[in-house]
Amino acid sequence: MEGSRSSRNISFLKQCGFPQFLFMRLLGVYFLLSDITIFYSYARGISPLKKWTEFIGFFPLPAMIALYVLLFAGVSLLFYLMPKKFRTFTECFDPVLLIASVLVFSCTLVFRSDDFSLSVFIGLFSLILVIYGSSRIHPETLNRERSGVYTAVPVAVLAACVLGFVCVTAVAIHRCFDTSTFDLGIFTQMFHSMKKNLSAVTTCERGYFLSHFRVHSSFILYLLMPVYAIFPSAETLIVSQAALVTSGVIPLYLIAKKRGFAGVSLLSACMVYLFSLGLLSPSYFHFHENAFLPAILMWLLFAVEYKKSILFYVMSFLLLMVKEDAAVFLICICLYLAFEEKGKDRRRALITGGAALLYFLLITSFLSGTGDSEAIAAMRMNTLMTSEDQGVLQILKNVLIHPGRLLTVFSRREESLLILLEMLFPLLFTPFFTRKTHRFFLMVPFLLFNLVFGASYIYASQITFHYAYGPATLLIYMAIVNISELEKDRKHSLVLACAVVSVISAFAMVSGNLRNCEKYEKNKDRYQRIENCLEKIPQDAGVSCDTHFLPHIAGREEIYPIDSAQFGYQGEHVVKLTGVEETEFVVLNLMDGPQVQARDMLLNGGYEVYAEEQELIVVLKSSH
Repeated sequence: MEGSRSSRNISFLKQCGFPQFLFMRLLGVYFLLSDITIFYSYARGISPLKKWTEFIGFFPLPAMIALYVLLFAGVSLLFYLMPKKFRTFTECFDPVLLIASVLVFSCTLVFRSDDFSLSVFIGLFSLILVIYGSSRIHPETLNRERSGVYTAVPVAVLAACVLGFVCVTAVAIHRCFDTSTFDLGIFTQMFHSMKKNLSAVTTCERGYFLSHFRVHSSFILYLLMPVYAIFPSAETLIVSQAALVTSGVIPLYLIAKKRGFAGVSLLSACMVYLFSLGLLSPSYFHFHENAFLPAILMWLLFAVEYKKSILFYVMSFLLLMVKEDAAVFLICICLYLAFEEKGKDRRRALITGGAALLYFLLITSFLSGTGDSEAIAAMRMNTLMTSEDQGVLQILKNVLIHPGRLLTVFSRREESLLILLEMLFPLLFTPFFTRKTHRFFLMVPFLLFNLVFGASYIYASQITFHYAYGPATLLIYMAIVNISELEKDRKHSLVLACAVVSVISAFAMVSGNLRNCEKYEKNKDRYQRIENCLEKIPQDAGVSCDTHFLPHIAGREEIYPIDSAQFGYQGEHVVKLTGVEETEFVVLNLMDGPQVQARDMLLNGGYEVYAEEQELIVVLKSSH
């Protein structure tokens, strides 16, 4: 009798998943409870990080123990009641519970923290538990080939969610008047000019009538002109930028699939792209032609993987049209292919790379006619120049003679180390996981644009600016290629690990942009009053405008930003504002002290109030 009862007890325990999944369930339920407490504390306005003492005091230990026991019993009952025909699912039940609860715990803990260091430590902690959980699931269960719908649909849904989040939060920045002339105002006026007569002429970029294509050879922007023609707004450019970047997940999906990723590992590869800090963070800085780089580079690499010659040439051409320095990406890819490929593919790479180099030399020579090209080079590469008049070839000579100088410039800014970690840690440094040294040609743009340029040009060393787009894309491709060549089990585990860290890093560094929406909703009436005031300015009028208001009315032939250099002071008082006399209207920001003083000065000088919102904005019209 006792033996029969003992057998029934053992059978009952097995049907509850014990002892096979006991330890994992104990951990899973613990983190599930932690998730509940964190969500509850957020709902009560208590941050588990900033107000951790209040958080601890909010949850008495006896209540926590009782809740834990109830959760454990409930989870075990759910497992027990699960039909036996779902055997595969029962084997995944506890590992999935652990992985999901740990991920939710990590993401909610770093939510809106803007703390990359925290995301590193939380990410490493999570990796241990996620790898432990995934190790208890048979690899074939997670990664076996299924109908494309099983992976494509989750990827599409995830991409749509990421795109929607970025669009809403990035547009909110503009609606809060936190964008400026550089760069959103420039591109808004440029697209207005393109829509009108295809000329791309701006006045706010250099202070006089000048085609943007005399500054940068960004002819690719004509592809976006039809969209702007239908929806002529600065917000169109912000949304288009996010859509362009997100669309790069399509060729990445196809590349990863060809490289042997399937199921969860294929989804993980796409998550690495969608949650990359190097692709998400720059999407919050206005608009830039570099937003075309991720999609074009990925389609170019797709053409390489699938041996599609025509697509390769088309994408190579489009890449060169992005910007003059985009040729560097094509040259580096062709150098990589010259060693990776054989026969006609190698010849194609060498010819294309040579053509890209020739184009780069010709287009930079053409742009130097404006006088800006050399100044930009001096500003971004002066750490490698012995004199200000040195060009690209002289800089290459300096590096060849003294390679040590190239290495030492990397340490000139703390930002250089930070962007190195922000780019490579979410990839778990997998771009280095190869013995094929020619693949490091794909890392050259990162070293050049972010580390070398960043040594003297701080924006290049910050992941929040558009210089990260192209290098981040190539690093992701390197990671996928290197991981794909590992042993099967290691391959699937490592790409999952990269996805986990990427998601946690993104939650830490990008989720804080929700404050833009909150700021807009809180001050919506105020911002609307400013917009209404700006809308009163005639469309054909010339305007001198505060830099933060400028993008909202840049769709006109003539507009100039007002910057601090235009103010003349006598002590602390503004006595002069130069450069505004040639325009009919002057728009001043009454939340800025010097501009408030300039208002009174201009009124005494013959200007009259055309429109005004007290303590926010004034539009002055010249009486001359």
